[in-house]
Amino acid sequence: MPEGLLLQSKHLFEINTTPGQLPGNFARVGAGLNNFEPSFNEEVAQDTYLDGDGFAESLVTGAQLVITFSGHRKYGDPAQDFIFSKSFSLGEERKTEFRWTLPDGTIIEGNCTIANIEGPSGDANAKGEISFEVHFNGKPTVTPPAGSGS
Repeated sequence: MPEGLLLQSKHLFEINTTPGQLPGNFARVGAGLNNFEPSFNEEVAQDTYLDGDGFAESLVTGAQLVITFSGHRKYGDPAQDFIFSKSFSLGEERKTEFRWTLPDGTIIEGNCTIANIEGPSGDANAKGEISFEVHFNGKPTVTPPAGSGS
C-alpha cells in the first residue's frame, strides 16, 4: 500500500463504448473531468427494540455503488462522446460496463447504467460544465491488487 497523501488523479476509470461486446472497447473516463464522488447509496433499516432503552440500531440491508463525475465537456473524447450520445436514450440503451482501478491496484468492475447526464452549461465565457453518474447494477466484482495475498 502506498504511503502519503492520495492524489485523485491516480484513479483510473474506464467505460465500455461497445456495450454487450466482449471483451469490449474500454475508453478512459477522465478527459475534461476534474471531480468524482463515489457513494454507496445504502439502504439502512433502523429499528428500536424494547431492550434498547429507547435507542435504535441500524442494519445496512442494501446498497448500490454510484460514482458522480463533473467537469467540462470535451468533444472528441471517446468516453465523453459515448456518454453524451446517450442523453436522449432510455432503458437498456443506457447500460454498459464500467471499470475502476484504484491507486493501490484494486479493480472494481461490473454492469452499469449511465444516469443524470447534464450539460454542457454555464456562462458565455466559461467552459461547458457537465456532470453524469455511473450506477453499478448489482454488486460489482472487486479484484484485490496483484500480490496482496487476498
